[in-house]
Amino acid sequence: MGLKDLYLVKRPTAFGGYEWNRDKTIFSFLGVPFDSTSTFKPGSRFAPDYLRIYSRSLELFSPRSGVDMEEIGVYDEGDVAVFHGDSAKTIEAIEAVVKDLVSEGRIPIVVGGEHTVTLGPVRALPRDTGVVVLDAHMDLRDEYMGNKFSHACVSKRIADLLGPGSVLLVGVRAYTKEEMRVAAKSGVDYVTSLEFRREGRRAVAGKILRFMDNHKHIYLSIDIDVLDPSFAPGTGTPEPDGIATWDLLDLLYDVVDERVTGFDLVEINPLADPSGVTSMLGAKIVFEVASYIYSKRFRDKKSRR
Repeated sequence: MGLKDLYLVKRPTAFGGYEWNRDKTIFSFLGVPFDSTSTFKPGSRFAPDYLRIYSRSLELFSPRSGVDMEEIGVYDEGDVAVFHGDSAKTIEAIEAVVKDLVSEGRIPIVVGGEHTVTLGPVRALPRDTGVVVLDAHMDLRDEYMGNKFSHACVSKRIADLLGPGSVLLVGVRAYTKEEMRVAAKSGVDYVTSLEFRREGRRAVAGKILRFMDNHKHIYLSIDIDVLDPSFAPGTGTPEPDGIATWDLLDLLYDVVDERVTGFDLVEINPLADPSGVTSMLGAKIVFEVASYIYSKRFRDKKSRR
């Protein structure tokens, strides 16, 4: 029995609406219902179950990748049994579960919860991993209200763990001058949402790919607030002046390749999302990114032979 069997709790509804055969898919959906350090609107702990509910109404063929995820599948492992109020213990539990999944050759899809949960899978991956964070916020504070494991500190903790040049922030537009200084000191590069619009998606994709070329493995962390609130209003700390849904999906399709070993989606807050549009979008993002990984790892590789 692995640690994942100790920390995982099955949910009554599976992501996608039914259980795919675990042996026939490499993707593992992992819910992390944790939002104890949310600083404005708590409620992201409910996102994993809401994504499960809304995922049932989606069509699963991706026009970008040409992959039908209904044929590929995403196995729902359940939720990590989190420790509410204790970020450090929750991160340890996530790390243990993801280590088990990776050791089985699976690609973890971690759905929060708040952004702090990203530190768990990053700890579970090799130290030569580069992390691309799509986020409105830099999250480079060393501590927030005395807590070093706050969602306002997650990028700083990742940079501390993996070292200079290990983190690239994309879509940021909410940060302090001190965080800009920390970015320079810690070797954290970033692209603002303003640069994204002025320079164009292809230029940003090129910058991401150059960053990826410095790392053997890549982990993607997608904070839903990288999108403008007009597209994704259901988040705990909405920030105007973001990017559009189609730009995000096109960008991810441009850069995802066989080096991506896993990804997460965080900060969806169903309590701030009465229409359900953000939960629906979150489920769509999960299926889309999984299809890009599958396409680049398997189908495209076969077509090049």
